[in-house]
Amino acid sequence: MRLLLLAGFLGIIAFSGRIFGQYDKVYYIDTMFETDNYKVEIDNIVAVAKELKFRMNITNKTNDWILYIPEQGKFEVDGKQLNFKEETFLIAPYDSKKRILKSLGDGLNAARSFSFICDGFYKVQLKDPLKAPEFKLPASLNEFTVGDFKLTLINSSKTSAKTEVKYSVVYNGDGLGFISPAKISTRMPDGNVYITAKSKADPFAVKKGETETFTASWNKMEGGSKNDMQMVEMWVLFVGVFQESTQTKLNKTIVPLRWNEALTLGKK
Repeated sequence: MRLLLLAGFLGIIAFSGRIFGQYDKVYYIDTMFETDNYKVEIDNIVAVAKELKFRMNITNKTNDWILYIPEQGKFEVDGKQLNFKEETFLIAPYDSKKRILKSLGDGLNAARSFSFICDGFYKVQLKDPLKAPEFKLPASLNEFTVGDFKLTLINSSKTSAKTEVKYSVVYNGDGLGFISPAKISTRMPDGNVYITAKSKADPFAVKKGETETFTASWNKMEGGSKNDMQMVEMWVLFVGVFQESTQTKLNKTIVPLRWNEALTLGKK
């Protein structure tokens, strides 16, 4: 009798093991957390045998920029740490951005819980904008510096219908340098200042030693021959365009995640 009971018990364990591990995809319960500086909403959490991923929506709750370096965080599954690669990105004040984080491994659909070590958030505080020289078109020089920013005119076109300039910028300072191309303007012979046609261009950041490019352009001006861009001198103005910054690292958060049994069974 004892042998029969033992055999039956082992059979139940074996059967339960097959049921527990048979799901090709394991779905997890959505979650969220927030700090004084940002809020993170996590959904679409799915594990298959060789991949674990989710989508995160990050909201900046401050009037400073938030820098996120995803690769400083990790997943912790059954005692193993899994890294993920995702480009560093910035979140403007009171703005939100979505990203997919994923890691590769083996047997990841066997786990029914894991932890997301959410690390790599920095508060970025911008310094006062640097004063930049005015740049004449047609260009009399191709390079100039603004603080620790070195700029080079890559190319320019100047016609009555449209003028466009493209610059490369190298940042040689510490931390991050910020460029706001939407603030570039030009002063015309009539004395008026005209903002770039690319006024919706997003600000961007450059690390020390990195090179980026940006453009500004203006369409046909009113005012007849006095404002004919092909014929007259134009002065490109960089008021408020270049800023340096300081970064303060924020505390990490450990987020526990558990499987959604009902959803996993329903998707099977």
